[in-house]
Amino acid sequence: MREMKDSGIEWIGEIPKDWIITKIKNHFKIGSGTTPTSDDPELWNGDIVWITPADFKTNDVYVEKGHRYLSEKGFTSSSLELIEPGNIIFSKRAPIGQVVINRTRLCTNQGCLTVVKTDKSDVRYYRYVMSVATEEFELSGSGTTFKEISANTFGNTFLPRPSYYVQKSIADYLDERCAKIDAIIEKQQEIIEKLKEYKLSVITEAVTKGLNSDVEMKDSGVESIGFVPKNWKICRLRNIGVPQNGISKGGEYFGSGDPFVSYGDVYKNYSLPNCIEGLIQSTEDEKEKYSVEEGDIFFTRTSETIDEVGFSCVCEKTIPNATFAGFLIRVRPFDKDSLYIGFAKYYFRSNHHRKYYAKEMNLVTRASLGQDLLKSVPVLLPPNEEQRVIAKYLDKKCTQIEKIINDKEILIQRLSEYKESLIFEAVTGKKGV
Repeated sequence: MREMKDSGIEWIGEIPKDWIITKIKNHFKIGSGTTPTSDDPELWNGDIVWITPADFKTNDVYVEKGHRYLSEKGFTSSSLELIEPGNIIFSKRAPIGQVVINRTRLCTNQGCLTVVKTDKSDVRYYRYVMSVATEEFELSGSGTTFKEISANTFGNTFLPRPSYYVQKSIADYLDERCAKIDAIIEKQQEIIEKLKEYKLSVITEAVTKGLNSDVEMKDSGVESIGFVPKNWKICRLRNIGVPQNGISKGGEYFGSGDPFVSYGDVYKNYSLPNCIEGLIQSTEDEKEKYSVEEGDIFFTRTSETIDEVGFSCVCEKTIPNATFAGFLIRVRPFDKDSLYIGFAKYYFRSNHHRKYYAKEMNLVTRASLGQDLLKSVPVLLPPNEEQRVIAKYLDKKCTQIEKIINDKEILIQRLSEYKESLIFEAVTGKKGV
């Protein structure tokens, strides 16, 4: 059994006796990038790779391209430095601690630190170490608007350092083990996506075709819907209720006060109010105008892409004193008996609405669901009792699918935790490889 010693660094704990603790700057040159002005088109659209923290994610190992490229003029005018392949790129803000190895020559914006080796170090080993030191880097960050770790603070951070050959052995071991774990996680994520697609198809089929395959059908007259049961009514959302945009207030009003329905609450959930966490300071007039009552239907109104626009969420129980966000549209039905809440919960989430928005929405600048477009959305109204039967069927079916998805997500979480533990034990020498 190897002899261990105290590293003197709390988060690292014990390390093998022949290892040392040393600062990052002793083995790497720390730099940062910048962003050329966007007002000059001559600085952009060249062939020089330029990346930001948005170009790599937490689980990425490598980065080789960004969303934007610099011209030669953009590169030289900004005094940027090209980083040779095989070095480390570290996000110093939003969020702090994402770390990857660059596979190609590139430069970065000011949100990244470039970590270029100055001696015989295995960058794979150091990427692994940095990937499990995220909390330490986060604690070292500072700033009022957003937290950021400076190049100086980062460079003075202590990390464990075994010999180069041990670094390489650990990196080889982790490459193999983590690849296997990642493959399992990827497979589970693929299954989850297929389950979500299946769930959506089940919902769409039920709310547009009903549950009786032998029923007589008629042409709905709506391309995205096709044929529907003959006894179903077809109208537009304007016949169901009046759209109302949400409240718009400055950030100083948020964080305390009364319940507030946010964009995320509607985008992520089929129904309210159990998901509501936000608070807002609002007047009595605002509470009346932007109230949240049983039967209300909310739609996400605007986003960078159509993928997040037009998602719906119904309110199943009145939320006293609540208001809702300006990025949402509320539709309050004229007649709650004609549209059963349980049916509406699924109907407005069905896939044919995505197709309708994609066809009708103006996507020149950004995706936006206006009141006029929302009013034109087709609505199918089965007899009330049939709406209730469909809702009951979908409650049961979707619960079964969600349970399988939840089980898969728990498995992914456990695998991710195991992977992080495996990396920590290996890079600190607690586990021999």
